[in-house]
Amino acid sequence: MKSYIDCIIANSSEKFNISLNPDIFETNIINIILLLGILFVVIKNFLTENLTSRKEKIVETIESAEAQLTDSNNRYLEAQKQWAQVDIIIKEINQQMETTKRNLLKLKWNQTKEDLSKKFSIAIEILHNRENKIFADVIREVSKKALNRVINKLVNQLGKVEQSAIINRKIAQLGD
Repeated sequence: MKSYIDCIIANSSEKFNISLNPDIFETNIINIILLLGILFVVIKNFLTENLTSRKEKIVETIESAEAQLTDSNNRYLEAQKQWAQVDIIIKEINQQMETTKRNLLKLKWNQTKEDLSKKFSIAIEILHNRENKIFADVIREVSKKALNRVINKLVNQLGKVEQSAIINRKIAQLGD
C-alpha cells in the first residue's frame, strides 16, 4: 500500500508542480497569445495613428475631388452660357450680314438701273436728234428738189420779163 500512496503523492506533486516546459509544440499556443498581446499593445497606437491619418487623407481627397467636381460643373455651365452668347452673336452677325447684302444688292440694283436709264435716255435722245436731223435733211432735200422743179417749171413756162417781175416782188417783200 505504501507504494500506492507514494504513487498518489508523486502524482499529486506532479499535478501542482509548475515548471517551464521546454517542449516547443506544447508551448507554442502560449507564445502566440503572448506575442499577439504584446503586438496589440505596442502596435495599437502606431496603427491607430496611421489609419487615422490615412482616413483623413482619404476624406481630404474626396472633399478635394468634390470641390473640383463642383468647380468643373460651374465652369461647364459658364462655358455653356458663353457658347449660347456666342451663338446669339453669330446669329446676329449673320442677320446683319444678310441685311447688308440685301442693302448692297438693292443699292447696286438701283445704281445699275439709274445708269441704264441714263444711258437709254441718252441713246433715245441721240436717236431723236438723229431722226430730227435726218428728217430736217430730208425736208431740205425735198424742198430743194421741189424748189428746183418749180424753178425749172417757171424757167420753162415763164419768160424773162415775168421772172424779173417775180424776183423783184420777192426782193421787195424781203425788204419790208
